[in-house]
Amino acid sequence: MNDLKSLDQLGPIANEMLGGLHADERMRLAIRRAAEANAAPARRPLRRLVPAACCAALALMCVGVTAARLGGNAPEANPSVMLAAEPTVMAIDTIAAGDGSDAAAAGTLVADLGGNAMVRRAEADGESLFAAGEGDIPLVTVNGAVYQMLATPKDVGGALLGGQVGTVQHHDAQPSLAASDALSAGLSNVAAEGTAIYAISGLAETTAVAAEVDGSMRVFQRVSYAGRGPGGLGLEDTFSVRGQVKRLELSGVGTLTGDAANAAIDVLLDHAVLKSADATARRQTLTVTLDSGLRLQLGVSGDTLCGCGGWSCPEFFEAFEAAL
Repeated sequence: MNDLKSLDQLGPIANEMLGGLHADERMRLAIRRAAEANAAPARRPLRRLVPAACCAALALMCVGVTAARLGGNAPEANPSVMLAAEPTVMAIDTIAAGDGSDAAAAGTLVADLGGNAMVRRAEADGESLFAAGEGDIPLVTVNGAVYQMLATPKDVGGALLGGQVGTVQHHDAQPSLAASDALSAGLSNVAAEGTAIYAISGLAETTAVAAEVDGSMRVFQRVSYAGRGPGGLGLEDTFSVRGQVKRLELSGVGTLTGDAANAAIDVLLDHAVLKSADATARRQTLTVTLDSGLRLQLGVSGDTLCGCGGWSCPEFFEAFEAAL
């Protein structure tokens, strides 16, 4: 066998391998036809080159825009480079994770920003006795204490009025922005300047007051507002209803009347502990109907009752349920 690594042996190797091969006319024609068939180069489809060309053009454009911006040149300084428009904000839809349930069905409508924008807020489990305002709560102040107007009664009778305890010195549509001295002097966003503020017969003036609004004498209950709480007073000082309760209704739980209602209120007033000076969160309501027919209300969240301050009193809820 020949040594394949030696080039000077190429001739003998070819003779050895191709010794039995003879070129005749038939082989010549076969070779010519094969050469003619392979003479035209194969064309690639043009459509395969289009994405590549687009990508190259886009890359060149991005490089040009970046160079123009990094150089600090205005578009007029280099007319050969056309800057693209600034990117716009894209709206992105969200899809709930998990089992693919409809996200809209799982949530709660909180706002409808149509022609007349409106916001719907969650209400407590129970009818609220407090009147609502378009901005701040409808209120009056006496010696810096804040009282929110009740929705009922629409016009309290003269028999329920006590002596005058203050006067509306300032009228301000946004009392939350008012100065401290204005709140102390006497301020309201619903009662006019010069309006007299009266106590309620049988109640401490730190619990509720009355003032004329649009020609009707309305009742206002002491509440927390803008960081103003009980100011060192106890719950009974701002909610002095001991011995006057005719009916006690805890929404979602039940109702007590007479002696049972008064006994439960005694537990509340004896054991309540201030938890927060300014608390307005409400999941339930505690509605207190007095012997005079006047109704007052506290908000309830867990074991906390919210009026003027947030007061924790698990003993009250135990006593209430035990009395049912």
